[in-house]
Amino acid sequence: MYHKEPRSIITDGDRAMRRVVRVVLPNTAHRLCAWHIERNAIRYLHHYMISAFRKLIYMRRSPKTFKAKWKRFIKDHKIGKRHKCRRWLSKMYKIRKLWAFCYLKNKYFLGTQSNQRSESLNSRLHKHLDRKMTLYDMIEHYFHCVSRIRRNESELDCIASQSIPVATTEHQVLEISAATCFTPAIFHFVQREIERTLNYEIVEILDTDVCTKYIIAAREGSKVFDVDCDDEVTLANVRCSCLKFECEGIPCCHIMVVLIKLGAATIPQCCVLNRWTRNGKSSSAFDTPDHVTSMQRARVTELVNLAKQVFEEASSSTEEFVRWKEILLSERNNKRKSNDMDGKCSSTQEEGNKLEGEAEAINV
Repeated sequence: MYHKEPRSIITDGDRAMRRVVRVVLPNTAHRLCAWHIERNAIRYLHHYMISAFRKLIYMRRSPKTFKAKWKRFIKDHKIGKRHKCRRWLSKMYKIRKLWAFCYLKNKYFLGTQSNQRSESLNSRLHKHLDRKMTLYDMIEHYFHCVSRIRRNESELDCIASQSIPVATTEHQVLEISAATCFTPAIFHFVQREIERTLNYEIVEILDTDVCTKYIIAAREGSKVFDVDCDDEVTLANVRCSCLKFECEGIPCCHIMVVLIKLGAATIPQCCVLNRWTRNGKSSSAFDTPDHVTSMQRARVTELVNLAKQVFEEASSSTEEFVRWKEILLSERNNKRKSNDMDGKCSSTQEEGNKLEGEAEAINV
C-alpha cells in the first residue's frame, strides 16, 4: 500500500491486536467490532442486563452522559465488587473509547460497526475445507468463492449503470440529482435523509464575514444543529455540526434542509464522497493508458500517494498552494522544453545522416 495507512480499522477484542494497531497505525481510527461486543455481553452478563448494555453501545449522546448512564447501569443492577460480571465490565469500561458509539461518532467509519464482511468470507472459505484437502484443491476452492463474489458485484454494477431509482418525495430535483450521482444502494440512504427534512426547520440565519450559519431545529424535541455555508451561490463548502458526512460520507438531512431553502438544483460536490458514486471505480488520480506496463503503473501509484499527502498539507494555506502550483508549472514547462530540445536534436541528427548519405552517393 506504499506506506499509506488506512483511515479506520475494525478488529475483535484481541489485546495483542489492539496493541499492534496502536503502535503500527497510530493515525488510524480504531474500534472494536460491535457484533463481538454483543456476543461477549451475552456470555458474561445476565439476560436482563443485555438490553440496557446494548443501549450503552449505540447511545449517541456525549461522553459525559455516557459516564452518568454507566454509573446508573451499575447501580440499577447492583453490580458490586464480588459480582460475577464486575471483572468483565471493568475491563470494558477501561476500553470504552474503542466500542462506545458516543466516543466514535466523530470518526471515519462510513457507518460500519462490525467486521462481518471479512468474517462471512472466512466462514465461506472454511465451509468445505478439511485436513485431507490438497493445496491445489484449497486454492481452487478459494478462487471459486472469490469468483462468486466478483460475479455478484458485476451484476450490481450492471444494474447501477443501466437503471435510475424512482423519486418518491416532493423534493424530486434533489432526488434526481442524487439518483444520477450515487449508486442505488447509497441513493436509498440519501433518499432517507431527504425524507427526514420534514422533521426539521430553519429557526435562524446568521450572516458572518466568513460564512452564513443556518440554525436547524427539530420540530419535535430540543435538538439543534448548525449548518455553515461559505458561498450560497456556488455551494463550494457546506458542513454540518452533526458530522454525518465526515463520518459516513452521506449528506445529512440538516444540509438537505439548507439546500431546499436555497433552491439547489443539484447536490454540491462537497457533499458527494467519490467512493459512493457510479464512477467511483473508474475514477482515479491518474488514468493510465492500457499500454502502460505494470511496473510503470506501480510507479505512478506510488508518486500519486506521495503527492497527495504533500498537496493536502499545501492546500491548507494560500501561500503554500501558490508555491506548489508555481513549482509544478515550472517543472512541466522545463519538461516540455526538454522534450522539444530532444525532438530537435533527433531531427537534426536525422537530417545530418540524410546529407551524409547523399554525399556518399554523389561521391560514388
